Amino acid sequence: MYTPSISFFAFFALLFSLAQAATIHWNQTEVESGLTKRVDNAKFTWFDVGLGACGHNNVASDYVVALSLADFGAGYPGPNCGRKLQISYGGKTATAEVVDKCPGCPQGGLDLSNGLFAFFDNPAIEVIYGSWNYI
Repeated sequence: MYTPSISFFAFFALLFSLAQAATIHWNQTEVESGLTKRVDNAKFTWFDVGLGACGHNNVASDYVVALSLADFGAGYPGPNCGRKLQISYGGKTATAEVVDKCPGCPQGGLDLSNGLFAFFDNPAIEVIYGSWNYI
């Protein structure tokens, strides 16, 4: 008679807990110029802009974002500096440019300029969840 080992049950318990924790959905789609990433249920916060990690000064009304460290990439400037994103939340869509990195953002999360966050919702809310992709 077969008796499953503890490691067998531990393995499935781990898989189940990972499935429960997976709230961000990653999709990669082949396009003419290469891969584009789409992130759904991404955490959006806002930050006070200034001199960003891409070497540019911005003001609060600019539609700019900071990427998580994992998404920003290594080096100066980061490989995603200047890339355009399409961001959607609450039935609204906007285009923004990557100008900074966000050490406190989870992978897939974005830190939006105050003006961009205000386009989507009241900055007093502090955190919203939406989707974005490179364009």
